[in-house]
Amino acid sequence: PYLFDSPISLSMSGSNYARRFEDWDEQRLGGRVALGYQWVQRDLNAQLTYRGENVNIVDTIDDTLPEYAEMLGDNTLHGFGIRLINDTRDSPFLATEGYYLDLRLEQVVGSFTYARAEFEGKTYFLLRERPDHTGRHVMVLQTRLGFTGSNTPSYDRFYAGGIGFRGFDFRGASPVRTTVGNLTAEIGGDFMWLNTAEYMFPITADDMINGVVFCAFGTVEESVEIEDFRVAPGVGLRIQVPAMGPAPIALDFAWPIADADTDERQVFTFNVGVLR
Repeated sequence: PYLFDSPISLSMSGSNYARRFEDWDEQRLGGRVALGYQWVQRDLNAQLTYRGENVNIVDTIDDTLPEYAEMLGDNTLHGFGIRLINDTRDSPFLATEGYYLDLRLEQVVGSFTYARAEFEGKTYFLLRERPDHTGRHVMVLQTRLGFTGSNTPSYDRFYAGGIGFRGFDFRGASPVRTTVGNLTAEIGGDFMWLNTAEYMFPITADDMINGVVFCAFGTVEESVEIEDFRVAPGVGLRIQVPAMGPAPIALDFAWPIADADTDERQVFTFNVGVLR
């Protein structure tokens, strides 16, 4: 994060992976570069970013679906962007104080041309604690907002579900199309607004096990509108294992009380190393 002992940061990564989603198979080969400057006293980081990928889409459940037909085969992706981060949290894992703001703006060119914007905000309120600063009760408010151009292919659109939106299956709370045979095909959305309000409290005296009560709400839509608003309250546990360091095990149960007819529900969600 400190290139040549300066406040300039440099990060580079490369990846080559294949994923088999329910509706298509996807292979990506690419890399990312970010060059940034840090204002340490203000907890502020600004970055210039680039991502380049070759995205190969095969074996869709319906090749005649327009959203799938346009992205079949090899696709090139070049994304040029800026990112601003303001992070005052006391820890990236189970934070109890501070806030986190992350704004990303990107212009993508290649097989498809579109602009993309994402914002994430989290704030943490310490409600009470013991005199030795253990046994903390914390309220967390989180929001994620995303916009992408109408020319965005389905492999780069927004989806909701799983650990990112508890109460729904992975990508299970997203726009769909009806295909041949009355199957539903996930196509993703151009607009995303997801929120969580969560209260965390200690269960054991050593803070190894914490309980959470939360409510997830929001939507992913084909355009900038709110048509199918989802709400899923729930409860969970955060278990810290010393051998795993600060990364907790997250066990959550959520029950949707408002959803779309085509959504896929999922009561139990499990994750390791959940960031809060």
